[in-house]
Amino acid sequence: MYVKLDKDYEIKTTLGTIREIERVFGKSFFEIIKDISAMKIDDQIKLLYVGAKKADDSLKEKDFIAACEDNIGIGELIENLERYFYALQYPGLSEEEVQQRIGKKLHQSNLMKQKVLIGSN
Repeated sequence: MYVKLDKDYEIKTTLGTIREIERVFGKSFFEIIKDISAMKIDDQIKLLYVGAKKADDSLKEKDFIAACEDNIGIGELIENLERYFYALQYPGLSEEEVQQRIGKKLHQSNLMKQKVLIGSN
């Protein structure tokens, strides 16, 4: 995945990135996703930085923060984080393919709940 700031920054979206996010924030990946709306902007930028650093080990955090501050607004930051979370769950798939997979999983989950409810009556 790439994020457009002052230039295109590659953001690594593999399991290693998730593990590094968990190490940096001291929480599970899913706790972080759940708490994203309560997270400070600095921490939201740091989430993206973890993936950028995994893609380019020479990238300095202060340079990435400055590029974010100078080139995107809060809406773009949130959109980039959404794309990032999807890409971390399904690396290599397009946004449309990820949405299809998530929709399919939600549908299967709803069917399972219905079967459980019917079976308990």
